[in-house]
Amino acid sequence: MSPDAAPSSHGLVADPLPALRRLRAAAPRVFGQLHALLLTTGLALHSPNFALLLRLASTAVPSLSHRLQLLLCSPLPPTAFLANSLLLAHLPSALPLYSLLFLGGADSPPLLRPNEFTYPALLRASPPRAALALATHSLKFLGAGTASRDRVLGAALLDAFARCGRILSCRRVFDRIVEPDLPAWNALLTAYARRARDSSCAGEAAEVLDMFGRMASSTVRPNEITLVAVVGACGELGALGHGLWAHAYALWCKLAVNCFVATALVEMYSRCGKMDLAEQVFAGVTDMDTRCYNAMLQGLAFHGHGRSALALFGRMRAEGFPVDSVTVLAVMCACAHAGMVDEGQGLFDRMKVQFGITPRIEQYGCMVDILGRAGRLDDAEKLIRGMDIPPNAAMYRSLIRACGIHGKLELGERMIEELMRVEPEQSGNYVLMSNFYARMRLWEDAKRARKEMKAMGIDKSPGSSLLDIDGVLHEFLTGDKTHPASREIYAMVQEIEARLNHCGHRRSTVGVLFNVEEEDKADTLSYHSERLAIAFALIASSPGDPIRIIKNLRVCSDCHESTKLISQLYGREIIMRDRTRFHHFRDGHCSCGDFCKRHSSSSNIISPSANLWRPFH
Repeated sequence: MSPDAAPSSHGLVADPLPALRRLRAAAPRVFGQLHALLLTTGLALHSPNFALLLRLASTAVPSLSHRLQLLLCSPLPPTAFLANSLLLAHLPSALPLYSLLFLGGADSPPLLRPNEFTYPALLRASPPRAALALATHSLKFLGAGTASRDRVLGAALLDAFARCGRILSCRRVFDRIVEPDLPAWNALLTAYARRARDSSCAGEAAEVLDMFGRMASSTVRPNEITLVAVVGACGELGALGHGLWAHAYALWCKLAVNCFVATALVEMYSRCGKMDLAEQVFAGVTDMDTRCYNAMLQGLAFHGHGRSALALFGRMRAEGFPVDSVTVLAVMCACAHAGMVDEGQGLFDRMKVQFGITPRIEQYGCMVDILGRAGRLDDAEKLIRGMDIPPNAAMYRSLIRACGIHGKLELGERMIEELMRVEPEQSGNYVLMSNFYARMRLWEDAKRARKEMKAMGIDKSPGSSLLDIDGVLHEFLTGDKTHPASREIYAMVQEIEARLNHCGHRRSTVGVLFNVEEEDKADTLSYHSERLAIAFALIASSPGDPIRIIKNLRVCSDCHESTKLISQLYGREIIMRDRTRFHHFRDGHCSCGDFCKRHSSSSNIISPSANLWRPFH
């Protein structure tokens, strides 16, 4: 209560309204006195006054039924305005009140009809599943046209559908808004960006860039939330040109590059293969936090800079920033990609004692990967068996790959049994199994795995590669022949193969389509998606320009070796991001030092197939 208010003989102020408006909480006894005063003076007959009282009920009245009775027994007839006041006072746990007031029971109609003010705050405060149900109810009660007229409600619905992954519903709501404002644009852009991040879907990320272009041509001025969504999509696509443009556009608009924007930029540049620009942005951050450090550590890990990641981790600790589970995972991944077994093992062993972080499935999985790469397969199996949480399929896959590399048949078969128990209908598992047996030269077992996959109607996801040429993204699948320049691309593939053969390159066909002839296996390798992307880049880009490729699967050992030679033969730097890390090919060498080539599982080998060519502008 305001200290300036003069107390009455009853201990309350003579005019309670100024003090009532300043109150954020009230004890039960004081609340009862205020309630009585409003009733006896007639002030409760004014809705705004009674709404203030309902706001205080959230702290002063412990019983939900009592709060509801307070509304129903008021001197005013219950209205949606008063009900909304009660709901707002009880966020984020207002769902029971909403159900009682606006939904009714099985045999009773709802007490009140909601309006456009009922839903926005409630939608944002509810968990995803509840928010989805509320969004559905709002469209039922209010009609779809209300969201198009009320921008606050429209933005809340967009956010609710976005959090639930309902992109089509999100788009339908957005398309009904005649003149979308900034919150509406941001909600839709964030929805697509989140979907692209969760599903690694190039189409969703491309949609973000397309919509941002539409937004930029409108009268709506973007803000920092917009930039985070757009930059994140550029990172997913590896669209460096678009990312540079978005960064420049933000500077031109004088948007604040706060820690959230800086984190998104660091992630984008690192995922586009430009660690120099990621480091430049990182060095300029003035409001540094743990998330920004984590983004930089993840970038260093992704590019195989293990020593640099450890040095940055030491600096982070020296500057007093908290270490979380993401930090530990990023540093462990950096150790894994750089072959730093002892350092990764040491960090895993002390993470709980030194940092108070209990290992999660991600840290366990990374440790299994580290041990598997080092050939310590018995230790990796012991770690899996001794976990206090159930292992996941990724851990089994990692150990199966390592068993194939190091020739451990019995352990590999045990892990295959566990993998099929956990994830029996995942196509990649059958391909992994067939490649494992092919490495062991157990051709009948490899053939059986493919037959089982075919009998179950499981299709292997084809390898795809994205290539950025002058700001236009080209997508290729293995055996793609639908590109407008397909004839020229395949002619260049033949030229590349001839030059590779002249240099003495012999293609590794182990595990590739074991039921076809060696010559056909070699042809299959020639038409991998990254080979086609490289061929097109040599045709379409300027001599000396770096070639940037984003691949959805691991690069196979033969493509890795071939790309090293191509970088030397054609004098081009080739920057390739596969499912696990970056490879920088230059002058016949790779930044991974062939560590990743030795640990490739050839899990991306499939038969040639037709594909969709799709340029993104």
